[in-house]
Formats: sequence, structure tokens, C-alpha cells
Amino acid sequence: MNHPFYFTYNLVAVGQVEGLIEAGGQQVQFKLTNNSNPLHDLLKGMINLVFEPSHIWGEDNISWIDWYEETGSLKWVLSTEDGHIIHIKIIRYDDFFDESSGKVVLETSISMLDFYYAIVQRLDIFLKKEGLLNYEQKWQKDEFPFTYFLLLKKHLIEKGHWIPTKERLGTLSDEIDFLLT
Repeated sequence: MNHPFYFTYNLVAVGQVEGLIEAGGQQVQFKLTNNSNPLHDLLKGMINLVFEPSHIWGEDNISWIDWYEETGSLKWVLSTEDGHIIHIKIIRYDDFFDESSGKVVLETSISMLDFYYAIVQRLDIFLKKEGLLNYEQKWQKDEFPFTYFLLLKKHLIEKGHWIPTKERLGTLSDEIDFLLT
């Protein structure tokens, strides 16, 4: 499976996450705070492109996702014309109150399934390591968007575009074992 899109997302302190987005030689580093719910917003935007396929009716199939940093923000613009290729544009704003401060920092088009796999696979490992309880404690605002995550993972499995992680990574497995006892 070709992976033309790379994504990391790591909790580094209480209410803070850092990560990297990379595609086509373009890199975007981010440092987000819990002023918003970035994972929820990203996964919901991805879900909307698949489960509300506006392109079938000749309408724009687009999701706008805002991620807030300490002073600025990132805006993801995800769109598809056919449900197979996704156009990704990320705009960085130095001041989230001033749209004129925006600069496109990443723009690419790739297979929608490759993009979804890159995000969901990274979050799958992240969730298995952190666990749901640790995520909530460290993020201290919102719970992990588990329903959206599972819908996207199921979509990838049904499309034959999922490679499961074989090792038991820890915390989430322990939480599930606790639930089942």
C-alpha cells in the first residue's frame, strides 16, 4: 500500500498536542491546545465526505476543519469531486481573527483511501497506546471521538484498505479487558 500522506499526533502535556502533516515534500508542524476538539472536527469532516457524498448530486463535497494553536490556526479544506481522490489544502493563519493572514502551507491531491488510512492508522496506534481514559485525563476537555474513528476504520476495512496492527500495545487492551471482566 502506497502512503503518500504522513500524519503524527501526540499528546505532549496536559491539554497540548503536537504533530506533523507531510505530503508531496510539504511539511506542516502543529501545536494545538484544547481550546477546541481537533480530532473530533477532523474525523467528522472526513465522515461527511464519505457518508454525505454531495458530489453524487453535482454539489460541492467539501469539509472545512479549524484547528486552533496558541495564537494562530490551521484550516483544513478537504474536498472530493468523485469520492476517490481527495484534495487537501491546509492554510495557516498567524492570527485566527484575521483571515487575510492566511497562507497555504500544504496542498495536494491523493487517493481518499490512502489519506483516510494515514489518519486512522496513526490514531489507531495512538489510541491503543494512550487508552480512552488516559486520553480524557491528558486532553482534559473532550473524550476521544470514538464513534467517528470506528466508522472510518470500518469503512477502510470494508474497502479492503486496512492493515491491522498485530501487537498488543497496552492501555486500550487493558481497558477492554477490564470492561469484559
